[in-house]
Amino acid sequence: MSMSLESLPPELLGNVVSYIDEVKILLRLTLTCKKLHDFIERDGYRIFVQTRYPPPIPPFWKDATHALTKLSRAWEQKSLIPRYIKPPQDADKPPARQPGSRTRGQTMGYQPVIDSYEAWIGLDWSSRRETLAWGAGSDLVLRVKWMGPEAESRWRRTPPGQSDCFDQHHHESTWWQISEPDLVSGRDDITTINLLRNEQRPSSDAEYTVVGRASGGLDLVSTKHKDPWSWKREIRFETDGQTVRAVSVNKAIPPLLAACLGDRIIAIYHIVIGGQGPVQCLGKIQFDSLKSPCRLWSTVFLRHDRLAVSLGPHVEPIRVFEIQPDSIPSKDIRRFSFTELRHGHHAPGKPTTAYALAPLPRSSCPSESEGDLFLSGGYDGTIRLHDLRSPASYVATFQDPIDSNAAIYSLLPLGRDRFLAGTAQFATLKLFNMPLAVDKLCRQNISSGSVFEGSRVQVLTSSQDNDAFYPEQNNEARARSRGWTCFLADREKSSRGGSRRPREWASPVYSLACPSLCSPTIFAGIEDHVIQVDVADAYDRFPDPIYKYGPESTGQRDSDATRKWDPDRNVMRVNLYEHVHRSMEILHQARIGERMPGDAMPGCDERWYTLGGKRISR
Repeated sequence: MSMSLESLPPELLGNVVSYIDEVKILLRLTLTCKKLHDFIERDGYRIFVQTRYPPPIPPFWKDATHALTKLSRAWEQKSLIPRYIKPPQDADKPPARQPGSRTRGQTMGYQPVIDSYEAWIGLDWSSRRETLAWGAGSDLVLRVKWMGPEAESRWRRTPPGQSDCFDQHHHESTWWQISEPDLVSGRDDITTINLLRNEQRPSSDAEYTVVGRASGGLDLVSTKHKDPWSWKREIRFETDGQTVRAVSVNKAIPPLLAACLGDRIIAIYHIVIGGQGPVQCLGKIQFDSLKSPCRLWSTVFLRHDRLAVSLGPHVEPIRVFEIQPDSIPSKDIRRFSFTELRHGHHAPGKPTTAYALAPLPRSSCPSESEGDLFLSGGYDGTIRLHDLRSPASYVATFQDPIDSNAAIYSLLPLGRDRFLAGTAQFATLKLFNMPLAVDKLCRQNISSGSVFEGSRVQVLTSSQDNDAFYPEQNNEARARSRGWTCFLADREKSSRGGSRRPREWASPVYSLACPSLCSPTIFAGIEDHVIQVDVADAYDRFPDPIYKYGPESTGQRDSDATRKWDPDRNVMRVNLYEHVHRSMEILHQARIGERMPGDAMPGCDERWYTLGGKRISR
């Protein structure tokens, strides 16, 4: 007896939906009959999102399906809208210099450290509050942006000429720049920034920021949303005057704070507001056995009770510790080298340095727990994927086949599918796609109990590798699956500067941040500047719902795109190249609303073009 799709029980329909790869198939199912339409509206979008994207995701499932698939496609098509951001001249702040200006005697600009998060504050996908903080020399800069129907309503009530706090999408922003008069740029520069997340904040109408400084200051500062002048130092942590190199805050409530102090100490603190005097550390992890020039570089909580530390130069540049509030360990539970596991042993390696660490979000795999997988980047220019369940030092590597030696200073996972890496030179931002084959290999080996001996997977993002991973794809699909390297510097600013390029052309990408895995915005810190990159197609008629407000369409495609995305003509035009093995072709970006002067590129949005000619081969 034959059985139709609509006759299946909801449990089996849910299983069918979990195997659907494209939203358009899901939409077509809603048009077949009322039963399938009701099931997709009630449960189908939820199943589609939960089986493809890591949590947490707010339960606006239909809008989430639309927004997250648009975001994935925008990453594939390299739909980047970058611009420099800084506080307006009339921002609420004590008298201070603007970020980007140098104090007398300094030969280089500040090195921005960034953190950002967002929280849903309404009953739809677009109702959010996005918080951004960065260190601009010795100054702390914060921006809180409100989005959604309430912000739109305030924009409509604002008299003409008084809407400077709104952008072209009718998002409302409030800025603060906190500058203490006794602090000196250079000596007291901010070296680390950590925002307490929404559920960790003692008060819902204030932002709480952990600020570490080169001169040894480590404070928790609060700023009220409605009263930006009254910032307050809530906690001062005792550091014995040692330089604060890095800080990580876990997700617990109340949270724990881990700080790299000087070259040899990790100090653990409780963040509890309301105490008297400086807060003493719960305990310290000493690295007295390290020999100069080896020192600590960074630390990050992989989960609430697991801490990873990077150091170098050393043959084992990564250490992992189990942390409990009442028990600070003196010995690590795991060390990672950058050498292969062969016949049960690691080959002798050369000393090297790991600069950046970043945990991957947890998947739905039952054998994987939070913090098992994390990325590292360091001096040798290779990004490694580490798995705490495996005896191997790493289970995959990622390299730019053109620029393989640039040190990695910052890492930003974008879910389980891709991640960004900031390098030490030329303001380059690299995107790597993590093939599903790597994730499946990790799951298969762990679930079957087999050892990872010799199972390290090297992932070179070349055209040949894409063909091997995705043999059924056409040329355009293969182009979308490639990684790329983008030069985060404004071409027009460089050309106006004559023969001497601005300093940001040679700058490292010191830090990267993203408000959430659902956000279409990332932030990158280069010398003297913070760059906001909106990942969206400027010509998309149905973008992410957070962009649904703003200028109304006039039917003129190019002018509509300009009014919506670049009304002040401040969007940067950048260059990039795709990760194609042993050859390079520079892609140029056209200004929004202008015709491309070259040939369009397959697999990219229509703003990217080439000037023709032959590829540059190594």
